[in-house]
Amino acid sequence: MGQARYLGLALALAAAVGSFAAASQTAPQTAPPPTPTPVETQAPLPADTPTPPPAPVPATATPAAAPATAPTLAPTPVPPTPVPMGPPPRRLLDTPIVSVSHLSADNPFGLAVEEPAGLPPKPAFAETVVPASLFAAVRVDTSGKVVQSRLIRDPIPSLAAESRRSFEQRWAFDPAVKRGQPVETWASVRLDFQVEVRPREEQATLTPVTPATPLPPPFVWGEDAKWYESYRTSPPTDGTVPVEQVDTAPVPKKTKWSADSYRGPFSCHLWIKVNAAGRVEKMIPIQASDPVLVPYMRRTVSTWILRPARVKGQPVDTWNELSVSGQLSYSIDLKQINNLRKTLATP
Repeated sequence: MGQARYLGLALALAAAVGSFAAASQTAPQTAPPPTPTPVETQAPLPADTPTPPPAPVPATATPAAAPATAPTLAPTPVPPTPVPMGPPPRRLLDTPIVSVSHLSADNPFGLAVEEPAGLPPKPAFAETVVPASLFAAVRVDTSGKVVQSRLIRDPIPSLAAESRRSFEQRWAFDPAVKRGQPVETWASVRLDFQVEVRPREEQATLTPVTPATPLPPPFVWGEDAKWYESYRTSPPTDGTVPVEQVDTAPVPKKTKWSADSYRGPFSCHLWIKVNAAGRVEKMIPIQASDPVLVPYMRRTVSTWILRPARVKGQPVDTWNELSVSGQLSYSIDLKQINNLRKTLATP
């Protein structure tokens, strides 16, 4: 009886196994489960590489429990090499290289005085002879005729028209020669005069120069020799031969001079320094109708005795403006004619 029961269980189990096998062969295949991504692991260090120190453990609520390890320092960054870009631009706050100065509004010659200097009751304007020189350029053609003239430095412009008429109508030359042939050129001449100055009906005023007096431009004349040495020549552009290049310069042979007298008005303005003794120490020409008046006035004012200016009752040195005008006459004596080997004619 027992054996028969075991036999029945075995047969039932075999039938179940066979049914399961048949079901496995006929059932559709399903996709296998996804393969898990492997966790990246660190490659083992070589045998001769020392073991790196352990990473720092973050602090916990109990500081004492954290291991005492030195913090890891980050590497110091290396700044990039600067590229030259030229000098830096100037800023508005940079210190300027040259400081800016301003002229004083006060006249350095001026002085505030209680009593100004005064002229003598009758200033003397004596007849005086002074030397003067006229520099001129005279165009001379191949026949020796004067065809044009220019007054380069004229001490008596009041007679300029008469001086040119003397050159162009009363003078004649032996022409310049180059390589054996006459050539047209500009002759350069200096005429030395003795000029007698005879003032008439003159009026004179003296005005003190104060700190508020404007500075006028001076009248520059200077010495003849210095002027001639510094004169810059220019070659003529009219086809004439420069006088420096001729073999023989033109020589005056007729020299009648008609510009030998003048009678008419004149004017002159000067700054003069009157010292505490009433003498004129210095003079600055400001204006002159004829430059020949500058040496004449230098001689004239040197003979005057003026009333000096006063400050706190004491005489003092002061600058003053002297204005003189009126009528005068000249008598001119031509003493010498000089040929110059420098072109004075301007283009």
